[in-house]
Amino acid sequence: KNNTHPQWWRDPGLRRNVFWIAVLYFGFFTWGYSTALLNCLQPLPQFNEYFHNPSGGRLGLIYASQSLPTVILAPAIPWSNDVLGRKRTISIGSLIVISGTILGTLSRTTGMLIASRVVVGLALPFMSVACVCLVNELAHPRLRGICATINSSMYFGGVVVVSWLTFATLHWDQSASSIISESENPSIPESVYSGDQWAWRLPILFQALGPTILFAHSPFAVPESPRWLVAHGHLTEAHSVLAQVHANGDMEDELVLGELGEIQDCLVKEREEAVGKGIWEGWKDLWRTEGLRRRMLVVTIIGAGSQLKGTSAIASYITPILNLVGFVNPDKIAVINGCLTTCDFISAIGGALCVNSVGRRPLWIISTAGLLVCFAVMTALAAVFAQTSSMPAAYAFIVVLFILRVFNGMGWAPLTHNYPAEILPYSIRARALSYFTFLETSVLALNLWLHPVAFQHLGWRYFLVFVAVLSALLIAIWFLFIETRGRTIEQVSILFDFSPGERERMGSHPDLENHERDASLNEKST
Repeated sequence: KNNTHPQWWRDPGLRRNVFWIAVLYFGFFTWGYSTALLNCLQPLPQFNEYFHNPSGGRLGLIYASQSLPTVILAPAIPWSNDVLGRKRTISIGSLIVISGTILGTLSRTTGMLIASRVVVGLALPFMSVACVCLVNELAHPRLRGICATINSSMYFGGVVVVSWLTFATLHWDQSASSIISESENPSIPESVYSGDQWAWRLPILFQALGPTILFAHSPFAVPESPRWLVAHGHLTEAHSVLAQVHANGDMEDELVLGELGEIQDCLVKEREEAVGKGIWEGWKDLWRTEGLRRRMLVVTIIGAGSQLKGTSAIASYITPILNLVGFVNPDKIAVINGCLTTCDFISAIGGALCVNSVGRRPLWIISTAGLLVCFAVMTALAAVFAQTSSMPAAYAFIVVLFILRVFNGMGWAPLTHNYPAEILPYSIRARALSYFTFLETSVLALNLWLHPVAFQHLGWRYFLVFVAVLSALLIAIWFLFIETRGRTIEQVSILFDFSPGERERMGSHPDLENHERDASLNEKST
């Protein structure tokens, strides 16, 4: 029994719970905004003229500068969340992102712009991951599934906002003739902060929107994670928080008492498994058994595949890609980019809502197969345009580009960060997700430097690389990815820890039947 109304909007405690979750969504919102920011600044003549039309390796360095700190600091993310707590990590991370944003807004040189992106990159993953953890740990079990998947989709909410904001500033006064090249005159005039220059400075400044909202709420309004409180000996406070967020303050609520007991049991198990183990032994545990190796192979495929499948190139370098098919007008590029990001957001929300009804494995397969077909068609259309300058081929390319974003939004977008958490047992989850973040950002940093160079030298032929990658991903997904819908983590463990033949026999076991309602009510607080 649970002291809440079946409809969350009619329950004061659940309405408050949903409000806190909505505040925490600004973590992933900011990640999306920051990731797409430079891509959206590229069509702006004011930005290009001020920074002397960055391209090739120079443009790649500006892009990659934000991801490089994460590559180095990824192992510290779980430490920050476990030692400092979710709320402190969010607050400190928000302040650092705001500082980096101010530096970027005031940038006078390419070096300052790169430095600002490095500062933002230092804190952004800490802040965002802490928000993700807190969403899962505060959300009511009845709402946790939909809250978690919508949280992933908020990444595209940030992308949509920055896309249309840069479109709105595109037609600000473009008379940049007063801007003197740094190489000719190191003394930059005051006009760098006036008029037309705010066409690109304002979108950078708006990067502080999410962190400001998070910093305003996280220290005071949003509760700390009950799991973190129990782990640090604050059992009474954890009990109070669970009662507040899941039972309208009823300390004797059955659900609350059950969740508190589960948290305590999981922490005891974690400490028992950690006895006598050093840091390196803990990391070796990720690969200790055949079942864990299967999990880590899937995590590796998702982490690397999410950045190698080509959609990050489309999202980050839309201007050179549209140039391949004859679209060079900044107005058209900005409008197309804004419409594409809106399509991303709608598709991601739709995919999030379909995760429980359709299932994870079908969405993985449909999404990847759709991306493969779209990239193959885009390659052919870009090749036709390169030889004939056919505008029908160019317009068809744009149409397929939208279809590609739909396929990405319906599967990869909602599942990339949620599916790994679903298949990982609690004992290795923090370390495995840290490895996932390290792998994802490492490949992203490499790609952000590589993509502009590859497009500059290979043109449309670079799409063939993505066709090959997606073909390999589709085969891997078909044979390795299992369905997790309606199954608890313990049931998923059975599927991973047994051989395919044993798994097939286990499939008829009543413990593995898809009881969606029971699973959602019994989902672990961890």
